[in-house]
Amino acid sequence: MKRPNILVICTDQQRTDTLSCYGAKHVATPGFDRIAQEGTMFTRAYAPSAVCTPSRVSLLSGQYPGRHGVWSIGVNTGDDVRMIQHGLRDAGYRTGLIGKAHLEAYLAPPEVSQESVAGYEAGYGDWTGPYYGFDEVQLALGHVNYGMTGHYGAWLRQRFSADQIEQFKSLKPRRNHKPFGGEGYDWDLPLEAHNSVWTGDRAVEFIETHESDQPFFLFASFQDPHHPHALPADFENPVDPKKIPKPVYCEGELDDRPPHFQLAREGKLSGSRYVGKTYPMSGQGKGADFRQVTEDAARDGRHQYYGMVSLIDQQIQRIWSALEASGQLENTLIIVTSDHGELLGDHGLWMKGPFHYEQVIRVPLLMRAPQWLKPKLSSRWDSPVSLVDIAPTCLAAAKVSSALKTDGVDLFAPDKDRHVFVETVQDWHALNCVTVVSSRHKLTCYPGEAFGELTDLGDDPDERVNLFGNAPDIEARHMRAILNVQYSYNQSAKQRLSYA
Repeated sequence: MKRPNILVICTDQQRTDTLSCYGAKHVATPGFDRIAQEGTMFTRAYAPSAVCTPSRVSLLSGQYPGRHGVWSIGVNTGDDVRMIQHGLRDAGYRTGLIGKAHLEAYLAPPEVSQESVAGYEAGYGDWTGPYYGFDEVQLALGHVNYGMTGHYGAWLRQRFSADQIEQFKSLKPRRNHKPFGGEGYDWDLPLEAHNSVWTGDRAVEFIETHESDQPFFLFASFQDPHHPHALPADFENPVDPKKIPKPVYCEGELDDRPPHFQLAREGKLSGSRYVGKTYPMSGQGKGADFRQVTEDAARDGRHQYYGMVSLIDQQIQRIWSALEASGQLENTLIIVTSDHGELLGDHGLWMKGPFHYEQVIRVPLLMRAPQWLKPKLSSRWDSPVSLVDIAPTCLAAAKVSSALKTDGVDLFAPDKDRHVFVETVQDWHALNCVTVVSSRHKLTCYPGEAFGELTDLGDDPDERVNLFGNAPDIEARHMRAILNVQYSYNQSAKQRLSYA
């Protein structure tokens, strides 16, 4: 049987309510929706971490962060971590990555990290791989005005003067307000030079120049809709700001949550015992007083955020058209997802971090398979799945399922009665958490702390009531699931050589 091409499209920090196929009434996303309509939409897909690098390594390796060891941003992925592209490359696939990788530390010296700031600004010269099992890479890292780097940055410098690029580094705030991380900006960068368009261009080029006798694996990774929330001024944002829902927050709803929730809302995390001494909290930076965010500022930020998704949607339509025009669409497994979500003011908080609300850890996951490889699934799957399931699914489709040891399952045959896990480690000397999600409940534990969270997602889908401490049987069941998976991390993979 012919092996399929495999295309994984990944966005950064995208919530499920950004897509009309997930029921959003304030946006139209025909590119995403077409994949859902012709394939399977997973309504309860969870990111393995609430921050970028651990989640991305989990997606590509099929392992939870506790197993692959890349526990936070700023940690390099080890050479011992095998990922989808390693297995497929060994099986004869052409492997390529376009856009954001974030498999290494962004702020490390260039001799330590290929993805360092200095390395990206240099533009890499003629280097285009190999990199972590990818034969070909065209990389970008960072976001918006601090993301004009790497191969993308070199491409910009070929087309614009130094003065123009310096001008592109400035953003125009929609209104005067104190920065909080989710505010909206206009941007003088031309639409044709935007990183989402560049990623779309490179993906289309990869498809159009591919020799059809060799299957490919392409990881097309968009940097948006990560904050800062900005769009080129010449992009006609199709999202009506009047139709965007306001952030959902009830005064006092954080009272029964762990202390760091309210501290984050008030911009008081820095200096607290919940933040490590060396680094700020991943996903929150040095913090901002979210109580001061005005309704207009919130609307601006959310408007640009959803507009950034619309721009990506246009690129997905272009990629689809390239597959179709080249005759490769019906031989390509397409998977679309994001590394984690974004709070967008819901629950009184913005951005991400150790706040495992559904807005942060539940992500879009769409899969369209060729007819001859079509999964025995309906168009909708409502039981929990995880991004760690993507690697075993890709490898099973390519008939090389034994290439990796994974924690995930093949999405062509998922299990309805299943637990999935989310681990957010910001600093080993500060606050960390692990969440287990079952068909109905979600338990979050904080090692070394007496507090925790338990939510009945059936009765309380908006996560208003923390049941932790009031349902010991449910807590015990979910805690056993956490202990079982974490115990498996400690099992040595080394061969036993004797009975002695």
